[in-house]
Amino acid sequence: MEKNKIREIMLRIDMERREILKPQFLKIGLTIGQGQPRILNYLKKYGAMTQRELADLCCIDVTTISRTLDKMEEKGLLERRKDPSCRRSHQIVLAEEGLRRASQVQDIFQDIDEQIWKGFSEEEMETLYEGLVKMEENLKKV
Repeated sequence: MEKNKIREIMLRIDMERREILKPQFLKIGLTIGQGQPRILNYLKKYGAMTQRELADLCCIDVTTISRTLDKMEEKGLLERRKDPSCRRSHQIVLAEEGLRRASQVQDIFQDIDEQIWKGFSEEEMETLYEGLVKMEENLKKV
C-alpha cells in the first residue's frame, strides 16, 4: 500500500471530524480552533492542574493556551486559583458553568466516537491503536 494513501485518509478523517464537531461546539459557545473543548474535557477528566500541565496535555503552546484561558475565564468557564504548593503558580479549575459545558463536550465526543468506531471489532481497534502509537513514537524521534 502507498504510504501517501494512509496520510491522505488520516487528513480527510481529521477534516471530516472537525467539520462535524465545529457546529456542535459553536452551539454551546465554544471555539474549536482554540482548543476550548479539549481544555474543558481534560479539566473535567483530570481535575485542577497548572497552565503548563494543561498546555502539555492538550498539545497547545503555553502562550496560545494563556490567551485561550483568559477568554474562558472571562466567560466564567474556569478559574485560576493560587497553587498552595507553589506561590508563583496557579491551578486551573472548572467553574460551575465550565463543568456544565465540559459535560456537554464529553457527550459530543462520545457521540462522534460511537460514529467513528461503528463496525469495528475490539481486535481491529487494538491493532489500529498499536499502529498509531508506533507512528507517534517514530515522530518523536525525528
